[in-house]
Amino acid sequence: MRVAMGGTFDLLHDGHKALLGAAFALRATRVLIGLTTDRFARETRSELNPYPVRERNLVRYLRARGSTRFVVEPIDDAFGPADDLPDLDVLVVSAERAHVGQALNDARARKGLRPLEVRAVPMVLAEDGLSIQSRRIRAGTIDAHGRRLTPLAAHVGTDNPVKVRAVRRVLEDVFDRVRVRGVAVATGVPEQPVDQQAAVGAMNRARAALGDADLGVGIEAGLLWDASVGGYLDVQYCAIVDRAGRVTLGHGPGFEYPPAVIERVKGGKTVSEAMAELTGVREIGSKFGAIGYLTERRMDRDTLTEAAVLMAMVPRIRRDLYRA
Repeated sequence: MRVAMGGTFDLLHDGHKALLGAAFALRATRVLIGLTTDRFARETRSELNPYPVRERNLVRYLRARGSTRFVVEPIDDAFGPADDLPDLDVLVVSAERAHVGQALNDARARKGLRPLEVRAVPMVLAEDGLSIQSRRIRAGTIDAHGRRLTPLAAHVGTDNPVKVRAVRRVLEDVFDRVRVRGVAVATGVPEQPVDQQAAVGAMNRARAALGDADLGVGIEAGLLWDASVGGYLDVQYCAIVDRAGRVTLGHGPGFEYPPAVIERVKGGKTVSEAMAELTGVREIGSKFGAIGYLTERRMDRDTLTEAAVLMAMVPRIRRDLYRA
């Protein structure tokens, strides 16, 4: 089996290493690596290491990991020699370059050559949800492993200080430096969400809040019917969207409201209004919350909300396990 792949390989990072690892995992008799010339690379970037430096670093890395069955050739166009060589079998590309594989096979078909099997390798994401790229490393935004080096900005789709505070606490624990602020947005769901309306509301809030930030965060509580308890559970959803459009969703613990609250909600009131009538505490949702009252302060709304935010962060914390 003969494998082909290509790239600029400017500043070697975890994304490059994943791509190279996938190619060499095929145990090919030879891996043909097309390395873009300076002229071709500068069509899409203004700054990069010269070809000899990139070639040297690439070869050193491969030899250090015990790889020997490879050859590096300069390429001055999108396909290099891959649209001419009849004895190639597999093309390895990053997921965002999968379309190049189809274009290459079209070019080979026009020359009477058999198509290559295209193996698309999932992108390796940085902490901020965007792919690791040499230009982002060169700009000082991330390092070669995707760790964020500049403060990460997050907009929370609410003016509720409890929600903003919960997001800030979770993100400050995950990232070195963050800037978090609330943004008033429309939810697109009823004032009292029921069942899946809560999840939809959280996602709507996150997308509307994103703006020019790195992350948009939406938090929405709603009543979920649970047949096993024969009643509604209050569940708080959190949605987080990044600039690539990827949404991660999570929710916190669920608890059952007193029957008197549910009856008031069925009569048209919101949970917050019903709890205020029941407890005499105005704007309870912006204070310790219904959960604080019902648990006799054993848990407050901050803790409950932080749980939902943390659950939505799980695929971003262990992004290596959620790469696909």
